[in-house]
Amino acid sequence: MTKFLLLIVLLTPRPLFATLDADAEGSQWTPPPVETPSGGTSEGDYADPDRRRMDEERRKNVLDQLCRKIKLDRDFDIGGGDYPTGTIGMNRRMEADIDGSLALIDEESLAVNWGRGVSRALEGSSLSGSLWVGAGVSGKSMVIRRLGSFNTCGEIKRLIDITDVKTFLPVNAKRIAAMGKGELWRVPLTIHIGYGASFSDVLGAEQLSVSIGASKSKNGSASMTLWRLSEKEARFRFRIDFIEVHSKSLNIRKSFTPLEFASFGEGFILEFINDQANRELRKYVSASLSWGRAKSDGKRVILEYTIDPTDPEQAEAMAQAIRGNLKVLMKLARKLATSKSSDAEIRSAYEDVGEKNTDRLGDPGYAALSEYGARSKSFAINVPFLFRYNSSDSLGRDHVTRYTGEKGEFFFFNASRSPNAEYFQLPFLGSFVKDLEHRNVDAITYQSQGSKTEDPIAVYIHNQGMLRVPRSSVEDAIEDANSILRLAGAARSEGAKEGMEIPVKTFLPVLESVKGSGSHLKPGETEPSDQKGWLSFTLVMNQRAVKDALAASSGEVLKAFARSMTGDERDMVEWLIKNGKLKKKRFEYDSTRAKTDLKLNNSEDSWMRNLSEKAAGLVRDIAEASAETDPVARAEKFAKVFSHKNRSGLEHGDVMRVLVQFADPLDLTGDFVSAIEGLWGAPDAKAHYVLKKDRSEVPLLGKAGKTRSRFVDGSILTD
Repeated sequence: MTKFLLLIVLLTPRPLFATLDADAEGSQWTPPPVETPSGGTSEGDYADPDRRRMDEERRKNVLDQLCRKIKLDRDFDIGGGDYPTGTIGMNRRMEADIDGSLALIDEESLAVNWGRGVSRALEGSSLSGSLWVGAGVSGKSMVIRRLGSFNTCGEIKRLIDITDVKTFLPVNAKRIAAMGKGELWRVPLTIHIGYGASFSDVLGAEQLSVSIGASKSKNGSASMTLWRLSEKEARFRFRIDFIEVHSKSLNIRKSFTPLEFASFGEGFILEFINDQANRELRKYVSASLSWGRAKSDGKRVILEYTIDPTDPEQAEAMAQAIRGNLKVLMKLARKLATSKSSDAEIRSAYEDVGEKNTDRLGDPGYAALSEYGARSKSFAINVPFLFRYNSSDSLGRDHVTRYTGEKGEFFFFNASRSPNAEYFQLPFLGSFVKDLEHRNVDAITYQSQGSKTEDPIAVYIHNQGMLRVPRSSVEDAIEDANSILRLAGAARSEGAKEGMEIPVKTFLPVLESVKGSGSHLKPGETEPSDQKGWLSFTLVMNQRAVKDALAASSGEVLKAFARSMTGDERDMVEWLIKNGKLKKKRFEYDSTRAKTDLKLNNSEDSWMRNLSEKAAGLVRDIAEASAETDPVARAEKFAKVFSHKNRSGLEHGDVMRVLVQFADPLDLTGDFVSAIEGLWGAPDAKAHYVLKKDRSEVPLLGKAGKTRSRFVDGSILTD
């Protein structure tokens, strides 16, 4: 019993941040003005949605708190055969916000799907081809209430109290006025149609299948949220969204002998247990390997109104508006999913909804149209019980036009990469180890109504989520950020500026250095995997910093590339600069002489050729962005330098280590959060710093962050 109580204590969330009395001597990084997840700065606000998503992904399907695994979850299937298949579901669970505070979620769902497919085997072989078409509609009702608690086990009694279940309906002024602070109502409705074709083959003893396919899908959705922000303020948002996706995929799947799932008996309670057990165990009956490519294009509209819920007239007007909007949700979703969704149709839908809501609520406080798209690739591998890995890369765009207030247009261009790994997965307990990463670069421009388009700024975000990893993983993530910061301004006449590195020793005092994995270990020691939590590093290049980076000549870029290297790689690039000749795709150089001068073996010689191609590609990528005189085109090409579509093959951090060398360090601002907890008595590594000392605000960043937060996929606990 004592061991169990100790485990509960260790798994109970602790405060998110450490208290930092003073910044490190000479450091440009200081504590934030306000101790919140965003720190009260535009840099923190911009990165906040990404941090929330990382934290939710880190907590998903793991043994976080024992009591948090408890949930009431049940689906009921209806129809099937020649009729559409329907599912009615209910789910009651607790989720933790980014600061560890708990929210209780009551969710009801209804989904109806219909599909038809034809398949034909090729005579004399196991190869078969198939065509399919399908459609469906799904809707949810969610009520999310803040519990004001951090201890899940202390809230179990309320979780299992079904008399406490709260639904979105009925909507009336009295229930709106009674909403608790932070309470959120959410009603999303989606209609989708799609079709596709695939070819598959079964190899061996009919347990290994290979398939290749292509598909097209169209999704139209409309949703409403009502969020009680404070005693006197509640925010209502209405979203209309349409997206069309073209995808190609290759899948390899190895199936194991079907498991004989146990049955606990009959009756509602025992059937509920059977349903939960079988749903979990089915995840472990096959291994898979998959590749994918996708192209997506979409449009979305947001309307936003704010009311005082304590005012009976305003609360009643809101209730009437919500009831009226429920009737148009299906109509809008169906229209968007089944039409080509032209600009005229989207604007017509916006005007129609806007007029109806304005009659009841007055003019919207915010209204905007987003036209977005992306090109992406993905890879995934799953070996049951052992590990799961997935990686995605995308290059996207988002053009946001605002119709209210300061009318204008934002242009966001995004390059992102997310490699995620999970190890040792056990039924019901989830993954024992997680190592999640998300790198993101946004290049942003803005054109206010009647003005010229502004020069672009750039935002680099590196988030990392960890569960039961060694301290060296924390070291490496922080060192990755510092390897960028210590090069800031290195290509300028005055050189790099002191104090740019994150003052890591103030919150990792147990480490003698953070220059590499396991640097604090003594010979023969083994690192315990005793760290969990997340890290977030945000670095902003203002307009002048981006301009300076793109003004660098090819020779300066090559020198900066060499300066960003260490050890043998730096020697190779410096030799290439001195002895090689830069061509379009690579350096031309005397391979025999290089082997002699650098004492290279065959493997090292091959890597040197690879480096020559990376260097040449980087020069071409930067030159192409520099040649663009239009700010929008320049921002687009800037983002491409970091993406999987670049010529260099370099990743986000590698490119950033080159570009920051041309920026004045005072043209860089940033935000850093370490929310790492030590397990089994290990020390925490918690801190929050901002890079704002002696720096002015970046006006475009604040406006862009507020716009982005409205359209980017955020946390389920926010609107």
